Amino acid sequence: MARRLRQTALGTVALLTLAACGGSESTSTTAQVSDMVECVPVEDGALYRVVDGKFTAAEAPDPVIIERVVEPALTWTERIEASFPDLGFAWMQLDSRNADAGVVTLTGLAPTEEAKGRALDAGETAIKATPQGRDLLIIDGISVEGGEEAVGAALDTLTSAASAQECQEAFARVMEGRNVSFRTAGASINDESARLLDAASAVATLCQDYEIEIGGHTDAVGNAINNQRLSERRAESVRQFLISKGVPGEALVAVGYGESELLDTGDTPEAHARNRRTEFTVRERS
Repeated sequence: MARRLRQTALGTVALLTLAACGGSESTSTTAQVSDMVECVPVEDGALYRVVDGKFTAAEAPDPVIIERVVEPALTWTERIEASFPDLGFAWMQLDSRNADAGVVTLTGLAPTEEAKGRALDAGETAIKATPQGRDLLIIDGISVEGGEEAVGAALDTLTSAASAQECQEAFARVMEGRNVSFRTAGASINDESARLLDAASAVATLCQDYEIEIGGHTDAVGNAINNQRLSERRAESVRQFLISKGVPGEALVAVGYGESELLDTGDTPEAHARNRRTEFTVRERS
């Protein structure tokens, strides 16, 4: 037999109660105790205090002072975030509110674009190195001093309990001033749009209880029939990208609008660029 040492809920008196280390019930109870229980061999009549989270024999009787504060164990995301200063990115944080839904966001304000890139790489590596983070969608929520809002900034308040309006606003923030880039006259998504579509995938993941339309639009250059087909193919490419990131296919509808909904009727490169776009529309499911 060994004795089990327990600390009272008030954290002021160490109690010695007889128990087996295998977890049997104590043979005596003298006060309400906290959840912290440590099983150690002790001697009759000995006094113990807790130092640095461990029970240690006291040299002199002092039954009313226990020098301990047991810190709660860090979660895996807290451990990762605690490593960021050592990596040189004390300004970076890890938002894990939506981790159960498969989404985490690296946030913060980087001093330069170069520092942001290195921080994202380091953060993603640290997350993917853990069993819990291996399959998570990691979003870029890091802004740069004096620069535009991060592509994933819309995730700062969005949760899986969001309304359709909140989801629509989140898509608008993700896409504001940005567009999905495709190969010229093709439907293959350029690598430079990966982080943008990752952020859109995260919004879609949290808003999957709604119907999300992916609308493809082209400019009016060339043949209208070909533009219609191209817009349909591009919308479907985006849909498949989101599905590859874990968004349920039944939540996504790809629609091609071709050149039927031009934003700018001008015949300039700038006007054509405005008209070539991908839009997300959120609706209640019918």
